[in-house]
Amino acid sequence: MTWRGVVAALDEGEAFRSRVSLYLHPLAGRPMLWHVVSSLLGASTPPSEVLVLHRAEFTGRPPDLPAQVRFKAVKRGDERRAMRAAITAPGSTVLVDGSAALLTSPAIDSLLQMARSELAALFSREEEAVAVAVAGEGPAVASSQDPFRPAAAVRVPLDDPYEVLCVTDRHALATAGEVIRDRLVRWHEARGVSFLLPSTTLVEVDVRIGADTVIYPNVALEGATVIGSECVIGPYSRVVESTVGRGSELTGWNYVLRTQVRNHAVLEAYARRGTE
Repeated sequence: MTWRGVVAALDEGEAFRSRVSLYLHPLAGRPMLWHVVSSLLGASTPPSEVLVLHRAEFTGRPPDLPAQVRFKAVKRGDERRAMRAAITAPGSTVLVDGSAALLTSPAIDSLLQMARSELAALFSREEEAVAVAVAGEGPAVASSQDPFRPAAAVRVPLDDPYEVLCVTDRHALATAGEVIRDRLVRWHEARGVSFLLPSTTLVEVDVRIGADTVIYPNVALEGATVIGSECVIGPYSRVVESTVGRGSELTGWNYVLRTQVRNHAVLEAYARRGTE
């Protein structure tokens, strides 16, 4: 199946009260828009291209996106026309709200499967008539006055109701952070990592942890951090873009920043590394 994705990142984000676009606010170590695009790229059958429609003042393309992801600036007041032009072309199209940062690739797969025979949509929890994602033939997706309010679309059921959460204010951003944190903890647990109190732990998407490592409460693991196997990361420790060698122990209240900790090292409580 050949299809293309279109991401509408056109909300002004007034509820954020920030100079930074709401789509660039960090979520688990990556811009929110990165999560949306990654859910499309991770589908069982990847899209032929992903087009991101954004406001002219938007700057800061998320890193590590492949060449098939294109960005197109849209002038103020021209949002609806630009969106319709982007989705009207014949062929299977998936239109996604750029604030739907909790969408997963399996949800996109379900949407595409349902859209083989009819227009399909994932509907927002807040407003039942508003879709977070719509899929179908391009002209069918563009047929409604507002493509995100498809009257004729069939509803695609999801096991996780948070997948259709639109992050349009800071409270929703905090909720999304908790959901992604729980997903990442479960992912690491399935690979042999123990979290003693996971609800207090911060783990970002680029963190890698070896098997048989134990993470104590109130630990923050940020950026491209690598924790070796059989380590102990003590309470209230923060490790940022660093490598901790196999069998090492951070006793607690440690701060490790952009540095390496050798194998089998022991950092006493309150020790700092990489901050001089």
